[in-house]
Amino acid sequence: MNSITLASFNIGACSKMFGRYDEKDLYAVAGVIKKAGADVIALQEVDRGCSRSLGVDMAALIGRAAGYRYRHFIAIRPFQGGTYGTAILSRYPIIKRKTINYNVKVAKQGTSCGYAVINVNGSPLTVFNTHLSCESEEANLDTMSCLDGILSAYPGAFCCCGDFNTSPSVIAAHVSGVTLANRDLHTYADVCIDNVLCRGVSARSVRTVDATTELISDHNMLMCEIDFE
Repeated sequence: MNSITLASFNIGACSKMFGRYDEKDLYAVAGVIKKAGADVIALQEVDRGCSRSLGVDMAALIGRAAGYRYRHFIAIRPFQGGTYGTAILSRYPIIKRKTINYNVKVAKQGTSCGYAVINVNGSPLTVFNTHLSCESEEANLDTMSCLDGILSAYPGAFCCCGDFNTSPSVIAAHVSGVTLANRDLHTYADVCIDNVLCRGVSARSVRTVDATTELISDHNMLMCEIDFE
């Protein structure tokens, strides 16, 4: 049995401390991540080359500052001259990566998921990352249906991190064949919308790390230990 520490964290495009992007905000985000010490972390609301964040590659800068050698940026849509998306940072080598756009019918902004296959001391672990729609309940379910189709078709075990923008009960009702790590921990204000979905792996020691008291983000980080073959 192998084990890693996994985290999921919506970083709010590094713009919450000052109401706009600032380098100090980005390094504050990196500081929280470094202190938490996860082996793999899935980030949501990540800019790459966007004018609102002065053209920086957030995943690359945070990864370097927090000590992650490997990364996979997952594009969601073009935004302000660059790309808005999610990212996976890893201390272990990424041996395969993919980005999958959702074939949405209701959601207008478009979203995606992606995964990285991570080599943990010779054992592969697949980590998905996504950010579902917050436009409306109907749009959220539209993107969740897309995610369910992708996860259902995936041939192996995985964990799927993300900001699902809905409750664990809704996720459980619409995503099949997975176990939810987070059933009741508040990650955004007083709601539980960030989660890790597991199939063929198990999550334990699920907890949150505060990032909202000083407005480093508007989400707290979700962390757990993942056990896998």
